[in-house]
Amino acid sequence: MNRLKTTVLIVVFLGSHLFAVAQEILINEWLKAGSIGVENPAFAQKENVKGDKFKSSDLLKMPIIDLTSLTPKDGAPFLDTKTAWTIQKAGSDSSLYYSFQEGGNRIGFLATYIATESFWKGKLAIESTAAFEAYWDGVKTADRYSTSADGAAISKDITVMPGKHKLILKVLLPDTLTSPSRLKAYLKPAGDFLLEGIYVSLNPRETKTLGHLLEGPKLSGISISAAGDMVLITTSEIDPKTEKSSYLRRVIRLSDKRLMASFRQTGVSQLKWMPVGNKLSYLSSGNVWVLDLDRGSETELLKGINEISSYTWSPNEEFVIYSVFEKDEGKKDDFRRILSPEDRQPFWRSRSFLYIGHIATGIHERLTWGNKSTHLQDISPDGKSIIFSTSQEDYLERPYSRQSLYRMDLSNLKVDTLWTDKLFSVSVSFSPDGAKLLATGSSLAFGDLGVNVSPGKTPNIYDTQAYIYDIATGNVEAITRDFNPSIDRAYWCPISNRIYFTTTDEDRNTLYEFNPQKKSFASIALNEEMINGIDFARSKPLAVYYGSGVKSWPKAYSYDFKAKKSTLIEDVETKNYSQVVFGDVKEWWFTSSRGQKVLTRYYLPPNFSADKKYPMIVYYYGGTTPVGRDFGGRYPKQLYAANGFVVLVLQPSGTVGFGQDFSAAHVNAWGKVTADEIIEGTKQFVAQHPFVNESKIGCIGASYGGFMTMYLLTQTDIFAAAISHAGISSIASYWGEGYWGYSYSAAASANSFPWNNRDLYVNQSPLFSADKISTPLLLLHGSDDTNVPVGESIQMYTALKLLGKPVDLIQIEGADHHILKYGQRVKWTNTILAWFAKYLKDEEGWWKEMYPDGNY
Repeated sequence: MNRLKTTVLIVVFLGSHLFAVAQEILINEWLKAGSIGVENPAFAQKENVKGDKFKSSDLLKMPIIDLTSLTPKDGAPFLDTKTAWTIQKAGSDSSLYYSFQEGGNRIGFLATYIATESFWKGKLAIESTAAFEAYWDGVKTADRYSTSADGAAISKDITVMPGKHKLILKVLLPDTLTSPSRLKAYLKPAGDFLLEGIYVSLNPRETKTLGHLLEGPKLSGISISAAGDMVLITTSEIDPKTEKSSYLRRVIRLSDKRLMASFRQTGVSQLKWMPVGNKLSYLSSGNVWVLDLDRGSETELLKGINEISSYTWSPNEEFVIYSVFEKDEGKKDDFRRILSPEDRQPFWRSRSFLYIGHIATGIHERLTWGNKSTHLQDISPDGKSIIFSTSQEDYLERPYSRQSLYRMDLSNLKVDTLWTDKLFSVSVSFSPDGAKLLATGSSLAFGDLGVNVSPGKTPNIYDTQAYIYDIATGNVEAITRDFNPSIDRAYWCPISNRIYFTTTDEDRNTLYEFNPQKKSFASIALNEEMINGIDFARSKPLAVYYGSGVKSWPKAYSYDFKAKKSTLIEDVETKNYSQVVFGDVKEWWFTSSRGQKVLTRYYLPPNFSADKKYPMIVYYYGGTTPVGRDFGGRYPKQLYAANGFVVLVLQPSGTVGFGQDFSAAHVNAWGKVTADEIIEGTKQFVAQHPFVNESKIGCIGASYGGFMTMYLLTQTDIFAAAISHAGISSIASYWGEGYWGYSYSAAASANSFPWNNRDLYVNQSPLFSADKISTPLLLLHGSDDTNVPVGESIQMYTALKLLGKPVDLIQIEGADHHILKYGQRVKWTNTILAWFAKYLKDEEGWWKEMYPDGNY
């Protein structure tokens, strides 16, 4: 990669320190491909309905190939032709003289790449004697549809984001051409953008962009047939123009990767494998259909299932248990009495009940009734009974809900009660012999049986544990009490009688095998750091999973438990990332002043040099879950690093995945320990890593992490800029107004309330210490956030404005807690990068372009 040659004219006004700077950044290297012959269409000399005859320039306007699919590179073949891309260099006058040897009318292609480290605006100027169209990143930016003897310049405004950009020229070479064509191109950044980091390159290698992250097919699900021969793979893809996602579901045979079936229909839903063989069921127009992949047949098995929200097959495939959603039909009124805190939520007054559909007879039967929704937990292995649950609010004791669990005999609908009004509910499934239940829930789910914290500490109820419950005796065994990872999902395998747990294991999502006889755990090594989904074959020691890592995009695999080996099934994004270069990611631990070892990791820019000084972004959540090693996510650390930042990610005390004692630090803390560890960790990291510019450090967090951002700024001034997305500024207002404020506080503020713990609700709320904040703060918030209401950011913004402190508030209209719409997601991410560019790189242009001050 070579720095572009720059012609600079500087006019100095002595004594005023003003500089007028004009820049011409010349493009002196190109890649030239072969050409494509084009012919005039039939009846070219006849006038069309507009009275126009076909012109040679119309040949240029035809979209003969998809330019976005081209990746020009020296020596790479051009399409399927025998020609290849070759390097062409401009002469001393910075003009390229070129020709194509083939005869007849032809369309030729020239390409180059422009890499930029920062945002800028300016002009793209092209001098061409040949008629041309110029495409910047696949979008037509400039054109001239006639030849020009002197090649007078065509100049167009361009706005350039950080990253690498592809410039392709499509030129028309008529059969009358007798001499080489001339091309000269240059960039002219506007006066406010005096950039050093602009390069020309003939290499398509690039860094990660938001386009890589959001566009193209994305792996979103995988499951395996009961026989273990077929897999169902789901991919999604968003259309940036409509902002709508489409889904493709494909059935692939594992033995030879052959495509057996595919589903694009929007009317097909809830595809799932049946308990036996290689049969796939799905819903369509309220009916259950089955596709038998061994026989190649498709059959309608059950009709008339309307308003169904979910369904589950019996192990013997004789029936399905399904849930029907009954919408509240109460009178709508402008004056609405709120019956409970949860009544503010949509559909709280609606209910869901269980039904059974018998396959042989087609008969449907209602299983449950009442004023409380009933939820299927599992069907017994012999198909004779089900376990289901109900819940009831109880606002006098945390967690403000009680669970009742029942077993129903399907032969007579007789119900036995396993327990009633249990605080701290659990999810359960049958053991392979049907005699026990595998339960997952809080360490307090069965009294103190699952608790493993130091004296005086309150367990974090989000640190999920696993139990084995004996149905006959009611005895409970806490099997993960001394196991540090938090349980995400559990599966009791009928083949091996082993229990498999997917877990939050420090900052990874991992798989463990538990032997119920030996009471032992064994880690299973899979190919990715973050397992996003896993499914097990019922009759074969085989599973399929998909996941990603800090430098590995999502991929799908099968895992053979006998061979202890993973095999790649699907990699839908290999082309998307084939030219992307990632920076190194390294693990780093530090010890806090209170003796706690804390895990962090840091991301380096792709072209990192230890001799340079880099701005740094510190990212954290600080709540109940660690910041995982995902490849993408809403806060893509590799994207931040690609924009020239070192990124430090901390896992401070309070998160699950490190053991119950570690996670218990979250309870009734609200930043007390967490903030100290973030500050200490940042200082220690900077002291040990001289490539960080200690005066250019920013911090960012969202939700509880947004609270942490605001709270941190009341405790330290080490940050040059900060961002809070959907953060909490007043614990009390969040507790009372957020849909889940009071229920989340059952964990985070256990037994503490505004009336009995003023110190927590006032002193730990950043709003009440706003006068201590001096760091420039950007507040981002969705206008329709029901989790953390937008008022949390508004009141902090108001406080800082009245205090004369540097603050900005960006409200995203119509957005909830997460920014999900494509267009909003792009602008939101660019807003984050522009804010940090302004304060950590001293580059204000991007922010000013997005959010001009105006004259108000």
